[in-house]
Amino acid sequence: MKFVDEFRDGDLAKGLAEAIGREARADKRYHFMEFCGGHTHAIFRYGIQD
Repeated sequence: MKFVDEFRDGDLAKGLAEAIGREARADKRYHFMEFCGGHTHAIFRYGIQD
């Protein structure tokens, strides 16, 4: 499968999570917009639901 390594890059995901953390404000509530059932499954599978 093409791009498998890119989509499973833990360092890249960690960097993205850190960037989101720098931008997010603790006094606001954020929601992920669902646009694909496969993405929703992956988000909940890997514990990002909170």
